[in-house]
Amino acid sequence: MNGEKSTDRTKRTSRREFLGLGAACGLAAAGAPLLLSSCGQELPEVGRGQEIARVAELEPNSAYAFADATTGGPGVLVRLKNGDFVAYSAECTHQGCTVSYRDKGYLACPCHGSVFDPAEGGEVVSGPAEEPLPRLRIEVRDGRVFRAS
Repeated sequence: MNGEKSTDRTKRTSRREFLGLGAACGLAAAGAPLLLSSCGQELPEVGRGQEIARVAELEPNSAYAFADATTGGPGVLVRLKNGDFVAYSAECTHQGCTVSYRDKGYLACPCHGSVFDPAEGGEVVSGPAEEPLPRLRIEVRDGRVFRAS
């Protein structure tokens, strides 16, 4: 690498991002409730009105990653400890790195350590991020979770 910074994140990942994602990919391989496109998996693209997942596929205190067809960015569906579902943009509000779900029930950014609480509206638990994660509207019906129209 010659010191140039690429704006195409799909082709070049910084060392810091790589190291953070490597740890996350290890958790995914170990069976933790975590899915990331950065682990070499393509995320399923979900548009408004489309199914994200089946209720039975997600245990409480777990998450499912997907690509938001509207924005092209990553999204995350979280099944909270109480069994409720919430969904957020998975782009950290600090500098746009992809957050991942942690077994303690939080969404964490591997780049700079911001932590968000999905049970509290995506609010920042610790920074440097200052803004909560944007919430995505969802609907649960007939045993399935849909992206709201």
